[in-house]
Amino acid sequence: MISGQNGAMPVLVDHEKTRDRIAELACGIVAHEGLHALTMRRIATEAGTSRAIVSTYFRDMRDLVLATFQWTAAKQVTYIEAAEAQGLGLEGCIESLLPLDEERLIDWRVTIAFLGYAVADEELAAIERQRIDGAVVRFEKVLMREQGISKSNAQTKREAQRIVSCLLGVAIDYSFDPSAQAQPRMRKQMVERVLGKID
Repeated sequence: MISGQNGAMPVLVDHEKTRDRIAELACGIVAHEGLHALTMRRIATEAGTSRAIVSTYFRDMRDLVLATFQWTAAKQVTYIEAAEAQGLGLEGCIESLLPLDEERLIDWRVTIAFLGYAVADEELAAIERQRIDGAVVRFEKVLMREQGISKSNAQTKREAQRIVSCLLGVAIDYSFDPSAQAQPRMRKQMVERVLGKID
């Protein structure tokens, strides 16, 4: 709750929504200017508030960086969930996560920045490991549906791991070549690279 001025009724503030809004603003800064540009002062300016207010939502810069990454990671989950709900199959699920538009390109640039930040932080590295493991499990389920089987096996798990590893590599590769978004053939080429259909 933030107190109103001049005795006015206090304004109720949704803590999580405010954190999410700030994290979303932080994503734009990181994606376009790099992690070094993200400071409490800068995010306060972008949010139109004070540094002191931002500090009530984030303990420190580490907390802000983590929230920014988690905002992006949550969005990526919604992409693949939407693809699954539409019955797009394996290729559609892969495509949903690739940097094929500005929004997803921003997500991947934030992810890349977080990976560098997490290298020297065991807790953050574990969070990234859990995210990758979760993606493997999700793609295992996609493969099981494609193959019409009800139980995973060593082969589907290995293939899911390979897909996730290739997806990370291809997405990072194309995140440094945003002009590829404007080339229709790149969409198919990216997916085929993940599937191992082309070198």
